[in-house]
Amino acid sequence: MIQMNGIRFAYQRRNPLFESLDFSVAPGGVVGLLGKNGAGKTTLLKLGAGLLFAQAGTAQLFDRPAAVRDPAVLSRLAYIPEQFEVPAIRLREFVAYQAGYYPRFDEELMERYLQRFEIAGNDRLTQLSFGQQKKVLLSFALASMAELVILDEPTNGLDIPSKQVFRQLIAEAAGDQRAVVISTHQVRDVENLIDPIVVLEEGAVVFEAALATIQDRAEMRRFDSEVDAREAGALAIESRLGSSVALVPRREASAGEPLGDDIDLELLFQAAVTQSAELSALCGGVA
Repeated sequence: MIQMNGIRFAYQRRNPLFESLDFSVAPGGVVGLLGKNGAGKTTLLKLGAGLLFAQAGTAQLFDRPAAVRDPAVLSRLAYIPEQFEVPAIRLREFVAYQAGYYPRFDEELMERYLQRFEIAGNDRLTQLSFGQQKKVLLSFALASMAELVILDEPTNGLDIPSKQVFRQLIAEAAGDQRAVVISTHQVRDVENLIDPIVVLEEGAVVFEAALATIQDRAEMRRFDSEVDAREAGALAIESRLGSSVALVPRREASAGEPLGDDIDLELLFQAAVTQSAELSALCGGVA
């Protein structure tokens, strides 16, 4: 769906944000693109969608140069940026105008998604709050039935109940032939949803692996102290209520209390940023 190789990109005369970046998105799954603010996530997505143009390297979207912006290719892509402006038209007008770009757009799904987000009526989009506008755009992107859906910080502006609805809709929408890319620095919002996981740091992909691989090679354990956690080979540690929770390599015999198979994404992200070589060697990801 997206294939980027050897990408070099810089804004004006600044130092390059990307020097030789490789990134790809295959059909199926919910790709989690994680990174701090300023790591280059938005730029990466815009390059893949053909909204920015690399100075070197290639960016392909559905086997066509992304920069060409072929309408037939764009009808297979739904993209919601972090920052957006909505037109001063009514909700139903917006749907009617935009649906024409997507041959497989499903009006019934759109109505169902709006109901689940508790969006009712036909107000002008500019009269809605930012969170309500975000719900409309998310509903439209999923109802478009586009094969590739790119969401940049999609949970910004959503309240807690809406985040739960968002996770449910994404889980339902993803399929073997459809991929969703979620770019975020709020990893708690997408726990138990994203797979595979890609971590971007200072303009480079420092880690990439499937969740099953991570769970097979690493685990969460609780220790009495940070010292005990480090002695067990902790890749990342967090103090919690008088103890230390750590992401450690999975071993047959290991100290500490096992905490189940779920991987804490914040600790995984911390490990990917601070110990990328060790984590990648363990999981077979990108070093």
